[in-house]
Amino acid sequence: MSKARLFYIDNLRIFLISLVVLLHFNITYGAPGDWYYNESESGIPEIIPQAMFNATNQAFFMGMFFFISAFFTAASVQRKNTGKFLKDRLIRLGIPLLFFYFILNPVSIFILLKFIRNEEVTLIRLIANPGAWGFGPMWFVEALLIFTIFFLLIRQLKIKIVLKFPGTWQVISLAVFIAILQFTIRIWMPVGWSMPFTNFQFPHFIQYIFLMFFGVVAYENNWLESINYKMGIKWFIFAQVLIFGGFPAVFIGGGVVDKGLEIFMGGLTIQNFLYALWEQLLGFSMILGLLGIFKKKLNRQGKVAKNLSDSAYGVYVFHTPIIIGISAVFLGFQINQLIKFILLAPLALATCFIIAWLVKQIPVVGKIL
Repeated sequence: MSKARLFYIDNLRIFLISLVVLLHFNITYGAPGDWYYNESESGIPEIIPQAMFNATNQAFFMGMFFFISAFFTAASVQRKNTGKFLKDRLIRLGIPLLFFYFILNPVSIFILLKFIRNEEVTLIRLIANPGAWGFGPMWFVEALLIFTIFFLLIRQLKIKIVLKFPGTWQVISLAVFIAILQFTIRIWMPVGWSMPFTNFQFPHFIQYIFLMFFGVVAYENNWLESINYKMGIKWFIFAQVLIFGGFPAVFIGGGVVDKGLEIFMGGLTIQNFLYALWEQLLGFSMILGLLGIFKKKLNRQGKVAKNLSDSAYGVYVFHTPIIIGISAVFLGFQINQLIKFILLAPLALATCFIIAWLVKQIPVVGKIL
């Protein structure tokens, strides 16, 4: 594996973390989903593009984060001894995780209660209240920390998995297999279910586990070298067909207008299976498509892009109280919720990246984030 900087991966981090912010901000203004603050619930027709945006992102972006993280975990552990690597991971992942759990989650709830719901609360009392503690979206970092420990334990067995880069039908077969597993889990644990305390969303976790595994395999077998622009374009086009053709066919054709979303989210229904199948086919298509396109077209960075990619982790850690705060500031801005989301989204993204960059300038904090 070449030691050259993979700038397109850094640029993908910028793109993916932006989608995380936008997905949560979209839920604030009417899209289906679970978030700290929902200002409204969109109706037809606004909810269709909002639901399509979030469902598309959910299909691939966290799985892609896990794939990239596992890839670089495998790369990093080879450059360091196990003890040093684990210490670095505990600092980089553990400290932000604890900071969010005990401080930023109460801060987020404080902003919501104090400035949106106008309740009489104090920040100190919330920080001291275990009921206000929580992982929130940092479940991803929590999962990465657990994965790192398991990876280091398995690595002691010195097992090297040799696999050629999968062909088209192998990718599709894998997506179908994962879809069947996800569908099975969702019969009892519908989309939206999360494990108490950990906040792990098992209805999505099968994909994450597979992509973490393939992230390690990709590093050990140089899979990224096999992905090219032509391949990326083909997969990306297939993804667009699934988004703009498959989404209406599955959801509108499946009766979402009359029957609601519940039958798509779980239970022993054909809608649940079709959603799981659409989600996995789209997820793998988008991941391969974006890797191929970014590798060819976005494999360079200037100063601005470098600062953005360096700040991406900070955005993930701090975006929750930031976007709730923006929602509080514009609470009285009464317009159509979809339009409100579109107008405020650039402000939310810019604010998250600026604050993350400023926090990263603090010497000790900068080494962690």
